[in-house]
Parts: sequence; C-alpha cells; structure tokens
Amino acid sequence: VGGINGVAAGAGMALAMATDIRLGATGLRFIAGYPRIGASPDGGLTWTLPQAIGYEQAMRFLLENRTVDSTEALRLGLVGEIVDDALFHARLAEYCAMLADRSPLASRLTKRGVTRAVAIDLESQVRYELANILRAFRSGDSQEARAAFFEKRKPVFKGV
Repeated sequence: VGGINGVAAGAGMALAMATDIRLGATGLRFIAGYPRIGASPDGGLTWTLPQAIGYEQAMRFLLENRTVDSTEALRLGLVGEIVDDALFHARLAEYCAMLADRSPLASRLTKRGVTRAVAIDLESQVRYELANILRAFRSGDSQEARAAFFEKRKPVFKGV
C-alpha cells in the first residue's frame, strides 16, 4: 500500500506506482519529470503506469510532462482514494490495518494471481485461479473463516 502525500516526481513516482494500492492526500501532485531533464522513465514506470491508467493516458502523461493534482490523479487511476490532508495518516493506517486483518494466504494468492494476469492469456490465468482457490479452500485459514462465519465471530488467521 502506498501513501502519496506531497509531490511524487520521476523515480519517486515510479516508486509510488510500484505499489499495489495507492491512497493520496488532497495536496498530492504527480509529475513525470523525465522530458525536462532529457531522460526516459525508470524504476519500472513504463510498465506500472500503463497497467494503472492505460497505454494512451500513460503516453500522454509521460510525454506532456504535466503536473497532475489529486482530482485528476483519482480520475486517471493513479490513486484509488483521495483523503483530506489532515486525515491522511489516520486513514492510511486504518486502511493498512484493515488489510492486515485479512487472511495472509488469501492475500498472497490474490496478489500473485493479479500480478500474473497482466502477463498471460486468459485460459492460463483461469487454470491458475482454479489451482489457487483449491489451495485456499483446503487451508487452515479457510477452515477458520468458515467456522468464524457460522459462529458469528471474527476469524483468527494464521497464514496457513
């Protein structure tokens, strides 16, 4: 999870875009910066940016070198949520705590599946998903989740 509060430019933007989920403060700004210094993007930005916002929007953003504010960042998909500057750190902590409360195994399998999906064909991806869901359903975390559901309590996950 990436929290963007302030300016993310060049390699700093690449680092922000390398995160799976991004929350931004209202005062954030993104700028590629590369054209201004006669350079090309680095830090994986040529892969992560088109994945997040699509090919054309990525090309426009990188080549035009314009500054994007929080409203446009949300519209483009550079971030998934914008939070008032004063509430930013509390919301980021709350969001991370919510994710940490999930099954580690299910989270890991989900991340692997989504990461693979952008690089392979649909048929291979569906096979991969099937293998993962079978593994997940056989796990201790899955058994605990079902028991907790029927017992109307919060599950205690162990990542196995």
